[in-house]
Amino acid sequence: MISDVIKVYPLPERHYQDSIRCIVTVDGVPFTGSVMMVARGQAKYSFGSFINNGNFAALYLPEHQADREQSLLVFNDGRMHSSEFVKPDNVTVYDLAISTTGGGGQPTGDPATISGKVERVLDNQAQPAARQLVAAEHKPDGSWAVIGNTTSDADTGSYILNVLTEGGDAFVLAMDDYGIPFTATATVVQGDLIHPTVPNGHVYRVEAGGTLPASEPAWWIDTGTNHTRTIEGDITLRAIAFYRPLAHGPVKPELLP
Repeated sequence: MISDVIKVYPLPERHYQDSIRCIVTVDGVPFTGSVMMVARGQAKYSFGSFINNGNFAALYLPEHQADREQSLLVFNDGRMHSSEFVKPDNVTVYDLAISTTGGGGQPTGDPATISGKVERVLDNQAQPAARQLVAAEHKPDGSWAVIGNTTSDADTGSYILNVLTEGGDAFVLAMDDYGIPFTATATVVQGDLIHPTVPNGHVYRVEAGGTLPASEPAWWIDTGTNHTRTIEGDITLRAIAFYRPLAHGPVKPELLP
């Protein structure tokens, strides 16, 4: 049962006062796309957003992250690349330059594999799920690198990741398809996924295609009774909850003979 009474409690003085602000460039160009933030020493998702023109801000971070270094992970052409580590700082605006051709967490090491299975739980029942998977390794020297990526099988949930390892601990991150950002007057077809420019925890699957309007619609969330809605241009969209990335690990990749 869901109560209609919301109780609000005051937070201790230092909670949620720290932030990280960055200008992110990828191969010298201000980055537009999905960004995740993970903490050093534990591939633990702590913040995520979609940024435009390189401007990234993680605000109101909890107190336990105030002294923990963080790295940004960006998604570019289906691959994930990492930045250097930075600490929360309410004054500094960091310049984070990420390279996709070297120095940005490119994998090195010995060929190996990581295998497993992805499941989602619906109505308390585990079901196989297709998810985009990215493996990141915490190397023996303390640095991080993306070491492989794949997609789990929709029918069985199984996956085999071919990776390069230097013997560190690996973490496998499972991510929903976030689709493309809303773009005014863009043409969309049935099956396309769209997300709002300001994240709201949902993506929107195109059920009937056409040309998107000149401005974003009033986005809605799936409450169980309002899955679909027709917006300007007679485009029908279905609201789908977007699950935050989950990490499995640490695991040791199995070296190939």
